[in-house]
Amino acid sequence: MPTELVLLSEVEATNEAIIRAGAELHPEGTFLEYRGGQIRQFVDGTGQALLAVYRTRPISIPTHAARMVIDPPQSFSLWTDLTVPYGDQGKGRELAEALATAIGGVIKDTT
Repeated sequence: MPTELVLLSEVEATNEAIIRAGAELHPEGTFLEYRGGQIRQFVDGTGQALLAVYRTRPISIPTHAARMVIDPPQSFSLWTDLTVPYGDQGKGRELAEALATAIGGVIKDTT
């Protein structure tokens, strides 16, 4: 089963941000889009999936969203689901953290 994470931020996880974060860690990697951009993925130079990034959604009721994650930040207005493939050796999580840093967000585990 993949590891499910959430990116909480005030800034959207754009294609450009994903590509930039991925290229820093995996310069031979590739950015892919599926279902009209609803699912975005970064793979390494061997084609191994590292991180899937789903469409960013605005938070309607922050208190409800905060209950869904462990140790939520004080404020956030956007929620982005992420998945790291089963058996990941840390590269996917590292890429998720780099993406969060690039847009000023945080990665959290869901409850």
